Amino acid sequence: MLPTGHGWLAAFFYFFLRLGPPGLVLLGALDSSVLTLPFANDIAVIVMVSLHHKLLPAYVLAATLGSVIGCWVMYAVGRAGGENFIRAHMSKPRFDRMQHTIGRKGPVLLAVPALIPPPFPFTAFVLGAGALEVRQAPFLGTLALMRFARFLAEGLAALYFGRAVAGWLSTPGFERFIEALMVVAIIASAYSIYRLVLATRSSRGAK
Repeated sequence: MLPTGHGWLAAFFYFFLRLGPPGLVLLGALDSSVLTLPFANDIAVIVMVSLHHKLLPAYVLAATLGSVIGCWVMYAVGRAGGENFIRAHMSKPRFDRMQHTIGRKGPVLLAVPALIPPPFPFTAFVLGAGALEVRQAPFLGTLALMRFARFLAEGLAALYFGRAVAGWLSTPGFERFIEALMVVAIIASAYSIYRLVLATRSSRGAK
C-alpha cells in the first residue's frame, strides 16, 4: 500500500507508482527524454518491488522499456540535429572525447554508461550517439541490456531489504525525501529544456 502523501510534489511521484508497470514505463520515458528525474526510476523499482515481490519481472521490464523509449527519442533528436546540434549542446572537449570513443569502440561502449546512475550525464551520450550516427539497433539493444541489468539488481536488492523499505515508506522522512527529489527534478528539467532550446537555435543558426 503506497502512502498517500500530503504535498503535490510527493503526489506527482506517487501518481506514476499508482499506475503500476505502465506508470514505470511513462516515468522512464520522461526521465530519459525531455525531463530530468534523478533516481526516480531506481526508487520506483525499489519501492514497487518491496511492496509487490511477485511483480519484480514486470516492474524491471517496464522501467527498462520506458528508459529505452526515452533514449530513442533523444537519439532521434540528436540525429535530426546533426553534428552542429551536439557541438552546441556540449563543450568541445567533451564532444572530442565522445567522437574519439565512438571511433575506437563504437555503439557498445556508448551504451555501457546506462549502468551508471545519476548524476552521470547520460543524455549527452544519447544525443551524441544520434548526432554522430551511431548504428541505432546495436546502440539501443546494448542500452536495453544495461538498463535491464541495473533495474534487476535494484529489484533483487529490494527483495532482500523489502521490509525495511516498506517500513520507511510510512515515515515522514520518506515524504520529505520524495519532495526534495521532485524539487531537484523540476530545476534540472527546466535547465535541460533550456539547454536543448539553446542548442536547437545554435544548430539552426549554423546551417
